[in-house]
Amino acid sequence: MTQNQWDDYSSAFGHDDLIAVLSNRRYPGEGRSGRISFVRTVGLNSDNLAFPKQIHSGYVEIASRPGIVPNTDGIISPGGSIVCSIQVADCIPLFLADPLNGIIGLVHAGWRGVEKRIIPDTVNKMVRKGGSRDGIIAFMGPSIRQCCFEIGPDVSKKFPIDCLINGNGDRSFLDLQRVATNQLIHSQILAKNILSSEECTKCNPDKYFSYRRSGEKAGRMISVIGLT
Repeated sequence: MTQNQWDDYSSAFGHDDLIAVLSNRRYPGEGRSGRISFVRTVGLNSDNLAFPKQIHSGYVEIASRPGIVPNTDGIISPGGSIVCSIQVADCIPLFLADPLNGIIGLVHAGWRGVEKRIIPDTVNKMVRKGGSRDGIIAFMGPSIRQCCFEIGPDVSKKFPIDCLINGNGDRSFLDLQRVATNQLIHSQILAKNILSSEECTKCNPDKYFSYRRSGEKAGRMISVIGLT
């Protein structure tokens, strides 16, 4: 495998032993075996891999051992002994790490989870496990952006008006990244430590999968964060 099959965000966290990556559609693997292979290829120990059974929820769990974490959309590894992974295809892959205190997390942040405040809950749990609000760095990977994220009034009413622009009729376009950023700031994460990819998954069919573009047949990108 060549590195053009994934995006590497590790440098955003300023720690030589931390790896944070997202596969793109050039990566040939899929399912559990593809995830395990991907983890090994980027230099992490797949024996320590934990990943959630994602349900578009507001739940986040502490991963105390490898394997499937049922019915959750965020996982935290205190001490960094567990490699965290999620899958996305428009939702925000939110990488979180406090490198100095050795605590990492990964959140599948779709609009449902964000509306249910999965992001503040994850930050609070990281702090309770020894993380520092001043030390946590957040990176939002590629996801569907406001240019393409059209929603109906049943969804738009759940979000602040300053994160919406008018669409056709009663529809709107949601800036989910802005909502996520505001939640991180309200969770006392330093603005300088909140970083984001500017790439839209729906706008980049040659690089990323998109549920909005392809529907049920869309593939998934694999997000991974871990300490070597």
